[in-house]
Amino acid sequence: MDRSTRHQEGTGNDRGLAVDQQGMAPFIIDQLRHGVIFVDRVGGIRTINREACRLLNADPDDVQGKRVDMLPIRAPLFKILGENSRGAGVEVSSGGLVLTVRSQRFTDPAGTEHGILYEVRDITRERKERRQREEFVAMMTHDLKSPLTVVGGYLQSMAMALAEGEAVDRIMLCLQEAERACGKMLRMIENILDTYRLEVGLLKIQREYCDLKKLLADWGAGFQQEAKEQGVALTFSATADIPPLKLDEKQLWRVIANLVGNAVKFTPKGGRVSVAVRMEDDILMFTVADTGIGIPAKDLGKIFNKYFRAKGAIGFKGTGLGLAISKAIVEAHGGKIDVTSQEGEGSCFTVLIPGMVTHEKKTH
Repeated sequence: MDRSTRHQEGTGNDRGLAVDQQGMAPFIIDQLRHGVIFVDRVGGIRTINREACRLLNADPDDVQGKRVDMLPIRAPLFKILGENSRGAGVEVSSGGLVLTVRSQRFTDPAGTEHGILYEVRDITRERKERRQREEFVAMMTHDLKSPLTVVGGYLQSMAMALAEGEAVDRIMLCLQEAERACGKMLRMIENILDTYRLEVGLLKIQREYCDLKKLLADWGAGFQQEAKEQGVALTFSATADIPPLKLDEKQLWRVIANLVGNAVKFTPKGGRVSVAVRMEDDILMFTVADTGIGIPAKDLGKIFNKYFRAKGAIGFKGTGLGLAISKAIVEAHGGKIDVTSQEGEGSCFTVLIPGMVTHEKKTH
């Protein structure tokens, strides 16, 4: 085979490759996770990918080849497409979405302008999360001040009691209340830190064998005072067959504290909260049921999201982090958490965790 024949074959292969690549271009553009629109010099849409059609709520067949300014769909966005050719990013709310649009003039190597290439991104979720974080920071700033004010007030009362030589009982009461306020503040700070750990994947579980029945008895006593102040009847029950389990005691306490604390908080005076614990085939199962305000059906799917607060919870203090952190802790144990609720009647949270029953302890 002479050189000219090889050159002709090579040229033919290169052309075939170019054709294949050109044919792949629309497919590749269609797979992009952001919208791509190419508008020619007279304003006609020449290329539009699937994501752009979704964002514009448009059918590709209805859009292709038509002028931008002739289309009625998502008017604010198309107005920008028709006017913005300076390359600067523009943010617009349209049809319930928050979108950013960037543009770039498209020229060939000879410098001839053929149109404008637009990139459209859906930033609705990012904007929502940013707003939730801002609300969270504002709320935490306010909520952290409250226990500090309480601690300061009780320390002042103690100082006065000591100066006046008053009874030890008053001083002890001040100490107890100051300790409770400090504990509340520490839990809020821990929630903030755990939110960071969740986001960067640093939430760790340290399993140790523990006597869950004893722990529940101790924890139950701690919750009774809060329930009494709320006027809520709180009961704990556990079956006798719960063996020593390998769990992260500190983290499990946080789950129970959050679920029981929420149940008491959202249950009106005269209501009931019941906590039940049992084993089912080496699976630890505990439920927290209440007769409180309940959760709207439309919010059940979002109740474990960070910063989310159901409509009925808006009037109560809270960060919107407790359930998200509880879910992460349960899942880090290899378990799962679920909720059923009827608005106005109450809620029931169920936690299932593989107990990791120690066979060594069962046989020795």
